[in-house]
Amino acid sequence: MIVLGNKDLLESKLAVILNSSQSKTPCANDTWIKQTALAIPQLINSGYTLITSTGISPWELMVYLISVSGGNQIIIYVVFDGENIETVFERVTRDFNLDSQKTAMIFIKRDVRGRSPKESWIERDRSAISLAQKIIPISIRPGGRLQNLISDNEVKPKVVSDFQIEYQKSLVSPRHYDISRIVDFHDLSYLTHWTKTCHGPWPGEARANYYQSLLSSMERYPHQAFDTLKNIITEGKIRASANKMREGRRAIGFTEADPVKAIKSLMRWRPKYVNWNFEPYGVAIEKEYAISLGIRPVIYGREPDYKSLSEQDKPYFQSLGKANVDWSREREWRFVGDLDLKKVLTDRILFLAWREQEALLLSSEHFTQARALSGE
Repeated sequence: MIVLGNKDLLESKLAVILNSSQSKTPCANDTWIKQTALAIPQLINSGYTLITSTGISPWELMVYLISVSGGNQIIIYVVFDGENIETVFERVTRDFNLDSQKTAMIFIKRDVRGRSPKESWIERDRSAISLAQKIIPISIRPGGRLQNLISDNEVKPKVVSDFQIEYQKSLVSPRHYDISRIVDFHDLSYLTHWTKTCHGPWPGEARANYYQSLLSSMERYPHQAFDTLKNIITEGKIRASANKMREGRRAIGFTEADPVKAIKSLMRWRPKYVNWNFEPYGVAIEKEYAISLGIRPVIYGREPDYKSLSEQDKPYFQSLGKANVDWSREREWRFVGDLDLKKVLTDRILFLAWREQEALLLSSEHFTQARALSGE
């Protein structure tokens, strides 16, 4: 165990607030958030340093709330071979805008990175519960990992249930898009970058800003697909992602598929990720102009083909997929790196929204060309 930051915090009274995994699209009115926000200042005022962690919203929300409440915290972080703990400490304190004098980080080393981050959660949870003199369960899933840990006879005397509420399983209900209301366009020769609901901060967004917006959101999740599109317009940039890219390369995906056909045939709800693969909100750039910006079609091929490509071409490679999957249907194009929309001619770019009211809002507030994809 390695400690960075204010090590004196380890000598103070320690408490931990526990929440099981919650909805991926939380909002301020969720009962578990209200109870967590109520418990934190009371513990701080009672002289406790709080034990927290990162990686999922129930832990990260507490990191933010303790920081803005002026409290002290010890963040437990599972670190793997190859990770620099000083870099991690600097990144976390910057991301959450933490006072280093009010923060310590305990690093638990693991030699092998598991197939899923969840494999390290039990180790983190055990460490947090072991360190704490007081344990405050709030929303705990019956029969779950945390319930089993706090039911241990040695742990029970430390449990204080003053703030505990009944666990509510998150209802996964995808937003409904009435495809029958879609409007056909015959004049679009564009490459489109589709957006979707973002679970967590947008690329480039500090976690402190994300949780601030979440706590101001009341009854709606603040990073839905339309919010994501508005953020792109406000920032004037589409940020590249390394998601599903090889060797850490970062790129932006576009498709030359007709928007209407793409929505009808390619848009899918993915239960595993509790999200759509994309939603009908996007940035469309005239195809010929997009080519001049450096947006290129991907190179579809089999795995051995990748090794034969030049370094310049490798970011554009896309596997054809397994026998029952054909990724070429997506007709993907890519731009390597971030795309500065401020340099794109305004008459060559079009912003797509699902509802007419949303398109009108984009046009009036951001002085952009916007078009609704449906008659809603």
